[in-house]
Amino acid sequence: MNYKEFLRQSIERNDEEVRELFLKERQEEMQEKIKALSNRNGIPQKFKNSTFDNYDPSDNLIAFNKTKQFVEDFPNSKSLLLTGPVGTGKTHLVAAVINSLNKKLYSTYFGNIVDIISFIRSTYTKDSTLSEDEAISIITTQVDLIVIDDLGKENSSENTFYLLYQLINKIYENEKSVIITTNFNGQQLEGKLGERGKAIVSRITEMCEPVILKGKDRRIIS
Repeated sequence: MNYKEFLRQSIERNDEEVRELFLKERQEEMQEKIKALSNRNGIPQKFKNSTFDNYDPSDNLIAFNKTKQFVEDFPNSKSLLLTGPVGTGKTHLVAAVINSLNKKLYSTYFGNIVDIISFIRSTYTKDSTLSEDEAISIITTQVDLIVIDDLGKENSSENTFYLLYQLINKIYENEKSVIITTNFNGQQLEGKLGERGKAIVSRITEMCEPVILKGKDRRIIS
């Protein structure tokens, strides 16, 4: 290799390192901004170290493979709806997805549905610097992947159903990547979400590929 070729390759390597560093800093800055604005956004401490390597796929190999494939295909992945009983590992799998994508410098939003609704409602206070629309926009437009955990656990009220419809509809209209977890099937969700239930479930059904988890509650020691 002559000197000019060596110099060219060195410059290319340096440029690539600088670019990766810039992207990493930008991604971390975005994550911190989103976390600060939405207050409770982020993977719960219990799942901070969740990976595909420390998930036992014995009962749910299909779900395990689907979520791994989601990461490999991202950002061209089909959105997912993970359904199944409590304690079957749904949150562990979505945390593994987020941890994997963050390492690839994608930005993510993780929120338990109760916390998401609380965040949007926090804009109603007189000292809020955000409007309701701006809060929903933060969740639905500022990140590469949105994760909504425990859909169906929110309080039942017309305001809750309205906000949930607004959230899901924005994700639907903007064609954002989303993973939703729930303990309920489509018919059960539709019944739980009031008069907007049919519209909400219809949009989720069109956006997401259903992935069913099964098995015993992993939190209970047998």
